[in-house]
Amino acid sequence: MEYFETVYKRKTIRKYEKSKPPIEDIKKIIDSARVAPSATNSQNWHFIAIYNDEIKSQMAKAVGETYDKISAMTDDEEFKKSLAKSKTFSTFFESAPVVIACIETKRESAMTEFLKEKGLSYKEILLYRPDSSLLSMGAAIENMSLSAAALGYGTCWMCAPIIAYKDFKKILKLSESDKIVSLLALGKSAYDNQNQPPKKNLEEIMEIIE
Repeated sequence: MEYFETVYKRKTIRKYEKSKPPIEDIKKIIDSARVAPSATNSQNWHFIAIYNDEIKSQMAKAVGETYDKISAMTDDEEFKKSLAKSKTFSTFFESAPVVIACIETKRESAMTEFLKEKGLSYKEILLYRPDSSLLSMGAAIENMSLSAAALGYGTCWMCAPIIAYKDFKKILKLSESDKIVSLLALGKSAYDNQNQPPKKNLEEIMEIIE
C-alpha cells in the first residue's frame, strides 16, 4: 500500500478474524518501531508480542477485576454504568490474535534530574519540557500501526487497560523500572466494511505564520 494511502485508510479495529499473523509479519511491524525517532536516540522501548491466549486471558481478567474494584468505591450509578462500558472496551483485546505490549524502559534525563534537584514538582517540570520518553513511545507505536495497516492488518492502540499495570508487570515478568504505556491489539479485521470515524477538517487544526 502506498504511504499516504496507508495513512488515510488506517482505522481502529476492535473485531478480528481468528487467524494469527505469521511471526515474520510481527517482526516487520516491530522492526518499524525500532527505527522510530526517540529522545536523544535513547530507544528506550521494549515490545512483547503476545500470541499466548492464556496470557491474554490473564491480562483481560486483571483489567476487569480492577474496574470492578473501582466501581465498588462509588455509589454513583451513572459512573458505574460508564465504568461497565469502559470495562468492555478495555478487555476486548483478549480476542485479538496478537497483542503487543509497549514498554517504556528507564531513561535518565539530565535536564529532568537537574530540575528535580532544584525542587520543581513533576507537574512543573512538564511545563518546562514534555515527557519526551512517552512521546518517543508514541512515535514507535504509530510506526507499528501504519506498518500493520500496510501489511493488511487492523490495530487498536489501547491505553485504558494499563489501569491493571501492576498485574501486567507480574504476568509479563517485567522489572520494577519498566513502564507499560500501551497495548496494541492486532489482527485481520473481521468487519465487512467500517467507515472512517469523522475527522476535523484541515482548516480547523492548522494555521500558517509567514
